[in-house]
Amino acid sequence: MAGANFTSSGRKKALLVGINYIGSKHALAGCINDAHNLQNFLVQQYGYKTDQRSMLVMTDDNKDPRYVPTTKNLLGAFHWLVYDARPGDHLFFSYSGHGGQVPDTNDNDRASGMDDTICPVDFEQSGQIDSDLLHKALVTALPDGVKLVVVMDCCHSGTMLELPYTYAPDENGQMNPKEAIQVGIKVFTGVTHLLQGGFSASKIQEAKGLLADVKGLAHMFSGSPATTDNNGYKREEFSEAKTETPKEAYLIAGCLDAQTSADTSFNGQASGALTYALLNVLRENKQLSYEQLLAQLRGFMQGKFSQVPQLSCGKPVDPQSTFTL
Repeated sequence: MAGANFTSSGRKKALLVGINYIGSKHALAGCINDAHNLQNFLVQQYGYKTDQRSMLVMTDDNKDPRYVPTTKNLLGAFHWLVYDARPGDHLFFSYSGHGGQVPDTNDNDRASGMDDTICPVDFEQSGQIDSDLLHKALVTALPDGVKLVVVMDCCHSGTMLELPYTYAPDENGQMNPKEAIQVGIKVFTGVTHLLQGGFSASKIQEAKGLLADVKGLAHMFSGSPATTDNNGYKREEFSEAKTETPKEAYLIAGCLDAQTSADTSFNGQASGALTYALLNVLRENKQLSYEQLLAQLRGFMQGKFSQVPQLSCGKPVDPQSTFTL
């Protein structure tokens, strides 16, 4: 089934969120840069406008408290993004920050028993925003005929929007053997390094990262192989998706649900690995198909990072059709 034909006359709106958790024990380095780099890219390459009706950039270094990504402000921004959208409009949401997981106590529609979450800057006071709420705010509320593209550059982001279809063209539905070998090599090398010398705070942090990689490998090779349709889509079993009208929503996620995403640096500038890869891939070629985009994002990660980017959607789109923003 091909996606809807979106006209060039449709409006474009973007919500860009980057949280470095400045001054906290959870501090990151590249998330604010991600938001601003995406802003420049959307304006220069895709014609997005920067007026307040068209774009919101929310970072925790913003001097205006309305644009600091607190839980309250983020929920308001989600409403702003989908409010008044009309058929043919293009919406874009990016999030760079911490991702987490909490027990799924609402609908028990996840085999892992855990909902994926994003962490607002005040999450220790106001709590995390889970995937159930993200789905309701961004997907359930999305008007028919409106296209939404979401980029989640955070840990545990694989099915963050609880969309019903995950594009899984590989043998086990998640990761091809070459990618799995890359993760295995990283784990083996990391364990060897940890066993050399004494333990330190940095080694403890490294151990946490390796544990996430081990969990990811276990997830990839547990159970029976994923069942996919002729286009390579695996049907997810999220409760909302069973009753809703299919939506033109797409999620580009930095990793599998059981994995972490890297906060790193390139050419001396801090950045999220997914955001950097996405910008570089699309600068090279804006006419990529969905299948090519995912393949190139995964190719960028191989040999550098263990995370495996994911693509999911609200209804099946032809993998050979052109990806657009």
